[in-house]
Amino acid sequence: MSVDLDFDTIQDLMIRGELSGSAAEVHGHLSGMLCMDTATDPAQWLEDFFGDETPPEGEYDRETFEALYRQTRRQLTDTDFSFQPLLPDDQESLDSRALALGEWCHGFLQGLGYSGETSEWPGESNEILRDFLEIVRLDVQTAEDADEEAYAELTEYVRVGVQVIQSELDAMTPEGRH
Repeated sequence: MSVDLDFDTIQDLMIRGELSGSAAEVHGHLSGMLCMDTATDPAQWLEDFFGDETPPEGEYDRETFEALYRQTRRQLTDTDFSFQPLLPDDQESLDSRALALGEWCHGFLQGLGYSGETSEWPGESNEILRDFLEIVRLDVQTAEDADEEAYAELTEYVRVGVQVIQSELDAMTPEGRH
């Protein structure tokens, strides 16, 4: 089954299934869990994020979420730096996109199990994770068109930051975690 796994597709599944959270948050959570352990099982991720709302086996929603898992895992483990956070496209308002970026970072931090307290993370990861926490706290109500460039820079920082974290966590294990 080939599915277009863009933000709107996943967000529609979330709304139709009356699931808590957003497409950005669920993808951020998945990305965080996969950075911690690329062998994370899709069922484990779904249960961790959705809890009692987890889509049942065999349903279209479940298959689509599992396809999102496979796509995200491939992006994180490939060496081509193709990872992209699942965010609304540029036709959406800057406020909506900035809110989604904050939700994505929130999900990512949860997926990692990051508390923001005296956590010890390898290399640059600690600084990047603190920056992600600040992105979660941004006030999107003050966004203006002039902030379009700042949004693009933050999005790129998140994209690259995730890959740095993935690489640093992977380097902590002798044979890698793929």
